[in-house]
Amino acid sequence: MRQGWFSFLVLYLIGAILLAASPAAGIAAPGQPSRITTFGLNTYFSGLERLPQNRNDDLAALMNATRDLGAEWVREEISWANLEPSKGNFTWGLMDAALAQAADAGFGVIGMLLTTPAWARVGDCNSRITRNGGSLNYWCPPANPQDFADFVAAAVERYDGDGFNDAPSSPRVAAWQIWNEPNNWATWPGEAHEYGALLAAGYAAAKAADPTAIVATGGVYVFDGGTRTGGNRDGLEFLGAAFAAVPAAQTSFDALAIHPYMPDTAPDRAGLFGLVTLWGRISNARGWLDARRGPGMPLWISELGWSTCASANATCRSEQEQADFLVRSHGIALALGVQHINWFQLEDKFDSPANDLWGNAALLRNRSQGYARKPAANAYATLTAQLGGATFVGFGPLHSYTHQNNALAPAARYHLRFQTATGALVDLLWTTGSAETRAMPLEAGRTAQLLSRDGATLPLNISGGQAQIPLSGTPVYLRQDTPPQLAVNPVSVTILALPTDPEMRSAISVQNLGSTSISWTASGSASWLTLETTSGSGHRSLLRYRVNPGGLTPDNYTATITVNAGSAGTQSIPITLRVVTTLNRVYAPVVCR
Repeated sequence: MRQGWFSFLVLYLIGAILLAASPAAGIAAPGQPSRITTFGLNTYFSGLERLPQNRNDDLAALMNATRDLGAEWVREEISWANLEPSKGNFTWGLMDAALAQAADAGFGVIGMLLTTPAWARVGDCNSRITRNGGSLNYWCPPANPQDFADFVAAAVERYDGDGFNDAPSSPRVAAWQIWNEPNNWATWPGEAHEYGALLAAGYAAAKAADPTAIVATGGVYVFDGGTRTGGNRDGLEFLGAAFAAVPAAQTSFDALAIHPYMPDTAPDRAGLFGLVTLWGRISNARGWLDARRGPGMPLWISELGWSTCASANATCRSEQEQADFLVRSHGIALALGVQHINWFQLEDKFDSPANDLWGNAALLRNRSQGYARKPAANAYATLTAQLGGATFVGFGPLHSYTHQNNALAPAARYHLRFQTATGALVDLLWTTGSAETRAMPLEAGRTAQLLSRDGATLPLNISGGQAQIPLSGTPVYLRQDTPPQLAVNPVSVTILALPTDPEMRSAISVQNLGSTSISWTASGSASWLTLETTSGSGHRSLLRYRVNPGGLTPDNYTATITVNAGSAGTQSIPITLRVVTTLNRVYAPVVCR
């Protein structure tokens, strides 16, 4: 037995030394999300254009706006061309500061690893960028994929949040993309086989630096299949060619990212060929991915948006259309199992003029306009509030759309049903046909509320268990909640203490057994009992209190904490403090065999 204890002690000490010497596994920094969730925005907080010597953007205001919109993930450019001006010579300072600020604000970060410094570019870069309409020379591929892999290894190690060789404050970039839009000649004046080599080398380097990192493909445009002119190729056809040329590339990603842009039309427009609707593009990408990697590989939309540009350009949409299309496209993507969606974009770092296409896809107006919200921003905030963390559970009774790739999309009703983590049912409804009102049966035992696209409560006519739902191209939400019911845990508390024990802190969980949030107040005190929390709100929250036995004579002391949640109910929690002269504290032994 003595030998067993000695062996245990030696192993314990060895383990402690190893843990102290080794960095922890890659995890999210405090406050950052620990897993990929649905809602993200292309934010470009780290863009050089936002720096004081350029625009001097108010990053704190932009991050607060992002948080208010309900986005949990931000997508940032980690530009090799700006970060490694010569081999092995890195200039991380500006990137460190921006990513640390985003991490401290609680955002998950997706880093796009892209652009090539002059010293690493292919030798014929200049002729390439003019061959098919031109691009900026920093988009040229590297001559040697290993140079890119070395950069990837350095960046991922610096931003893996494990406390080892990290940037100041250890911001965590949990997900990475290898380039952006490589099937677009303007952002990859190169060939598919060159991207295949880059993807394989970058993936291996990222995983070696941080095995827990998620590595996605660069987001690719997806059309309806087939090669495009002018050097651009359909994204899936381009990736297929990359995989054929470099077989290792086919297994060198953890998520497929697509850009199913449709800037000149609605995502679900009646009369559009089925394959080129948003539904068709997503389902086509899903089938393509399943055939190459099997079911279960995550599908992302890393860019999607519509522009409110003010010009005669047919791709410009009204602000109301932008807001409608935002909600409808997210609903379709969620129904089809897309894991993560980034809207392009939060705010235009270039402060582009009103006639610029991509700059005006932003949810917020330009800095000169105080980052004011467009209607699409309010629609996005309502979308995240209603469907954040929700699960798609099927199509509701009003749904009439049937997808066919090789037929024209009919005018139809869309009725998508989601269930929140707290048990509420949230229906998202719209029509691509004429506006109409339809009766819909409600769930028994639930309250019903009709919400506008932007979150306003709308009148709801209910008769005979049927709700009258107004349908148009502007989506509405029907939310059905279970009734509020207060629950506390524990329901009673007994504490043993010596008169000499220090003050102790504890907490009671306050929860709504229904599906909504509740507001509550707490009361109760004694000479030895102090409430730290006297009110709260949410679906689940904590009531914190302190107990101080100091100076009390041995005896039993009782008090009551009362929690009042209005219509959800009131509960009283008896608190008993037993002050004793002797207290035998029991510790569980370590057993070694």
